Amino acid sequence: MASLVLTLEKAVSEIYPLREALVSVGRDDDCTIQVLDGRVSRKHLQIRFDTATGSHIAGDYRSANGVFINGKQILMDVALNDGDRIRIGDTTLIYFAADLPDKAAAHAAVKKADEWAKDTITQSRPG
Repeated sequence: MASLVLTLEKAVSEIYPLREALVSVGRDDDCTIQVLDGRVSRKHLQIRFDTATGSHIAGDYRSANGVFINGKQILMDVALNDGDRIRIGDTTLIYFAADLPDKAAAHAAVKKADEWAKDTITQSRPG
């Protein structure tokens, strides 16, 4: 089972296991995951499990401020990869393909994801 981790200033705030086939994210009380952020729409993001591919797919609910994955705005549904950073409003969620049972496991996963990003950024080009 996959997980979404909400981070605040590089600290794990909440862990959301993705147990349902369709997860809605937004400010609305009816959303599976409620995010209280003034720049997040009432229904902002959906994440669904695609049984044909075995992957989770992210889609924008036609939000006012858009959905960004790894810094790029998505205009259509996108398959999520382990460690993808999803930004809605001023909130960042990190997608992990694995189940993260507690905050310690989530913190370790976030730290590892940050190291992957750092390695990618600092890697020198052959010249």
